[in-house]
Amino acid sequence: MLKKAWRWAAASFGYLLYGTALLVVLLWLLFPKETVRRHLEESLSRACPDQRWQVGAVALDLSAGLIIRAIAGSERGKENKPLVQIETLTLRPHVIKSLLARNMQFGYRMGLAKGSVAGLVRLDGGDKGMHLEGTVVDVSLEEIPLLSSRLGRTVQGWASGIFAVTGSTAPEKNGIVLEAQVQVKNGRVGLKRPLLGHTELPFSQGAVVLHGQGETLHLEQGEVESELFDSRFSGMVMVHRDPGLSQLDVQGSMQPKNKLFRGLDNTVALQAFRVQLKENTLPFRINGALSNPGIHYQEFSMLVQNLEKELK
Repeated sequence: MLKKAWRWAAASFGYLLYGTALLVVLLWLLFPKETVRRHLEESLSRACPDQRWQVGAVALDLSAGLIIRAIAGSERGKENKPLVQIETLTLRPHVIKSLLARNMQFGYRMGLAKGSVAGLVRLDGGDKGMHLEGTVVDVSLEEIPLLSSRLGRTVQGWASGIFAVTGSTAPEKNGIVLEAQVQVKNGRVGLKRPLLGHTELPFSQGAVVLHGQGETLHLEQGEVESELFDSRFSGMVMVHRDPGLSQLDVQGSMQPKNKLFRGLDNTVALQAFRVQLKENTLPFRINGALSNPGIHYQEFSMLVQNLEKELK
């Protein structure tokens, strides 16, 4: 009797394995690639209606998961010049974790702008929304033309960091919660308003801690190291769907270096500025639309204006 039970159990387990394997193979062979590809394009276009989205190919790999290739977002009528381009996006379900936690979890890895973004997505279901976390490694900001286009200035550098996004976009909820630490190395940002004749800000590295909820984003522990100056800053951003329309309010101080004054003669105005700044750092406040903010130097404003007049 016991042998029969063992045989039955073994046979049942064998049929289960065979059935599961057959199902996986059928799903792989019958996977509706074109339908999924079109659905992704439509979903992206609904989420970002001001852009035209194209997805090159979709494939299902038994070991890697769902692989999406050549995702590109561009202005309508300018599909040959993508503003955002993702080389590959791989999604792999975490089956055991999902069953234990009773929510859908999957890992992702994205090839973006010569770098990578990888992490975890958790779908909490209902009004709880979702949780997204990840690590960014050496993403080239220059390779994402959307940034320069929206901000109307040169944006270069290699970005890395970690982030976590939690919440729901439902109107009755408190919005998305963001926590992030970002570093950018070997960067360059165009200046709409020249600083003592400098139309660009080159920097060896910059870093900032971000946290916020809804439309309010706080900036803390900001640092910039440049050949022109070293700076510390903090503040906040009121986020807009169009990044260029986001409202910026940042305060900080900078320690000027000799290259900042390159092109200026050693005039009375420059000597007065150096004397007054000798025991202090130069305070500043930047506010207004992110695409074209204003900058103020508090009690040093008149001295800076006098120096700028000498450059004309």
